[in-house]
Amino acid sequence: MDLSTKLQVTSVVLLAAVVASTTINTCAVDRLERQVIDNRQILEDIQEKGVGGATTRVAATTPSNGIPGTGTGLMATGWEGASAEVTFVEGAVENAPLSLADKPLPQNDHYVNRRTSPPGSLNYYTTSEGDASTITKYVLGRLLILDPDNPPDVLPGLATSWEISEDKLTYTYTLRKGVQHADGRPFTSADVKFSFDVLRDPEVQADHLRSSFDDVVELTTPDPYTVVVRYAKPYWKGIYTVGYQLRILNKAWYEEQIPKYAEKLDIPEYAIEPGKPGFGEVFNKIRVPSPSTGPYYYASDEYDPDQVELRQNPFSWQTQTSPKYYNFKKLRWVYISDKIAAFEAFRKGEFDVTVVDFNAWDDELSKDTHIAEMANYVEYSHTGSGYSFIALNAREEPFNDPKVRLAMSHLVNREWVNTEIERGRGWTGICPLKPEYSSYNPDLKAHAYDPERAKELLAEAGWTDSDGDGVLDKDGKRFEFVLTLGSQRRFYTQISNQWQDALKQVGIRMTTRTLEWSTFIEDFYERRFDSVSLYNSFSDPWIDPYDDWHSSQDVPRGGNSTGWHSPELDKLLEDMRGNFDDAERDKQMHQFCETFHAEPPVLVLNHGEVGVLVHKRIREAKVRPTGMQIHEMWVPLEETLHD
Repeated sequence: MDLSTKLQVTSVVLLAAVVASTTINTCAVDRLERQVIDNRQILEDIQEKGVGGATTRVAATTPSNGIPGTGTGLMATGWEGASAEVTFVEGAVENAPLSLADKPLPQNDHYVNRRTSPPGSLNYYTTSEGDASTITKYVLGRLLILDPDNPPDVLPGLATSWEISEDKLTYTYTLRKGVQHADGRPFTSADVKFSFDVLRDPEVQADHLRSSFDDVVELTTPDPYTVVVRYAKPYWKGIYTVGYQLRILNKAWYEEQIPKYAEKLDIPEYAIEPGKPGFGEVFNKIRVPSPSTGPYYYASDEYDPDQVELRQNPFSWQTQTSPKYYNFKKLRWVYISDKIAAFEAFRKGEFDVTVVDFNAWDDELSKDTHIAEMANYVEYSHTGSGYSFIALNAREEPFNDPKVRLAMSHLVNREWVNTEIERGRGWTGICPLKPEYSSYNPDLKAHAYDPERAKELLAEAGWTDSDGDGVLDKDGKRFEFVLTLGSQRRFYTQISNQWQDALKQVGIRMTTRTLEWSTFIEDFYERRFDSVSLYNSFSDPWIDPYDDWHSSQDVPRGGNSTGWHSPELDKLLEDMRGNFDDAERDKQMHQFCETFHAEPPVLVLNHGEVGVLVHKRIREAKVRPTGMQIHEMWVPLEETLHD
C-alpha cells in the first residue's frame, strides 16, 4: 500500500496501525491533523454507543517507548470533543503511561484558587495582567522551562536542545517530536513561527511583549522540528526570548476559529495569517487561549470571567515524560473581593488556596482554630515577586517635572508601609528590580518620609500658595490630581489614605477613585490616569529594565506606562542589552537605579513577601525558589473535595 492510499484509510483501527508503523514526517503531520478532524465524528459515535470516555483504546497497547511521533493505538478526546490518536513522545520515561488514567498518582479533585477579581481577558498576547499570565502558563507551552528548584537555569520543554552561534546572533532550537495540542493536532515549528508572527503583527495589541524581540531579524523553520532565530545584534537574554517568553499558540486552531469569530463579531474583512490586514482586529477580540501543548486547556471558545476553569489535557506530552506531574482534574479560579466573605467560603471548603494580607493573618486568622486544622500557612518570596508602587503620569504636568516626582516620593512613608501594613516582611522599596539580586544598587537608601524636603522641592519647581487658599498653584493652576485604584484591597486603601494626608499637609489635593478592574486596566493601558497604585510582578528571572523604562516602550499597552523619557537612560539601557558580562551589567543596573532614584517616575513602596493559605489535603505543596508550583501536588482519592 503506497502512502497516498494510506492517507485515505478511514478505519480507526487500521489508521492507528499505519500511524504506529510510520515515522512522523511532514506528510505524517498533515495526515495526523486531518485525522483529528475526521475522527471527531467517529469518536462521538463510539461514545454515544457507550464505549470509552476521555480516552478510547482502539488497538491493544501497553505503556512503552515507541518511535516519537508515531501512534500509540490510544484515542483521546480533548478540546470541544476533538479526538485523535495519542502519539509517542520524545523523551518519555521507561514504561511511560499513555493516558491520564494510567498515571501513577490519583488524577482527581480540583485545585481551586481564590482571587479578588478576574482578568479582563485570557489572551496572553493582548493583556499584561498578571493573573492572565499565571492562568495561561498552564495552557500555552514554551520551548524552555524554568527549573523550579534552580532558577534561572532552564530545562528542555517543547525544545529538547538549543545552540548559540559564536557571534551570539543565531539561536537554533530542536523541537520535541510527538507533542500534540489539546485538540489532538500535532505541534510543529509552524506553531512557533505563527506565535512569533502574531507577536510581530502591529495590529495585535502585544506592545507589552514586543520589546524583548526588537532586535530579532527573522525566525525561520527549516523543517517541522527546527526553529532558527537570528538577531541584528547580540542580546544577553536572547536565548530566553523565543525560548521562554514566547508562548506557543495552536496555528491550526486559529485558522479554524478566526472565521467563526469574525462572523460572530460581524467583521466582514479579516485574515487568518498574522501580518495581513484584518488578522489583528479579530485576534484582539478573542479572549480565550487556544488549546495548546500545556498540561491543561480552557474548555470553551468564549471567555466567562465568572467561571475560569481549565481541564486536563489528555494529549499532554508531560504525561509520558513526567508522569507524576499535574494531577488535578481541573484548575479553577473563584473571585471574591470581600475579605470576610472570602474566609467564610474558605472555611466551608469552597476553595483551596488564597493569598492572605499579613495584618489579617497576624491579628485574626492565625488564631482561628478551624483554619489551623484545615490549612497550612506559608510565607515566601520567589522569582516572580516584584514590588508595590504608585505610578505617576510623567507625560503631563505636574509629574513631568523630576523635582515634583521626587517631592512625591518624600511624602510616602515607606517605613510605615513596611512595619504597619506589611508587618516587617519584605524590603523597603528603592528601585524597580529585585533586592535579592546583585543588580540591585546596595549604595542607595530609600527616600525618607520628609514633608519639609518635599515643600522645598515643590517650591524649586515653582509650586507655591500664591493666593493663600491652602493649595499650591503654578501659572494659575492648582495642584490637584486623582489617584486611581483597581482594587479595594486594604493595602491600597491604607496607602492612599496615608499619602492623601501627607499631600494635604504640603498643600496638594489628591482624590481617590476606585474603578471596576476591567475599566481600570483599560484606562491604564490607554494612559488615562494621573497616578495609579498597583503591584508589579516579574514574568521571568532575567530582568531587563529596557522593557519598562526605555522611551520606545511608551506606547499604549507598552511597558513604559509612566511615559518617562531620558536620552541618557535610553543609551544606557541599549548598551546593557549587548553586555554578556554579568558583573559589568550589574554596574550598569546600579547606574540605572541611581537615575531612577533621582527622578522617580514610579514610587516603589515595598518588595513584599507573600502569605498563602493552602488546604492540608493537598500533598507536595512545596515552596520553591519559583514559588508554590502545582506540578507535583496531588490529593489522595479518599480526601477528594471537589468533583
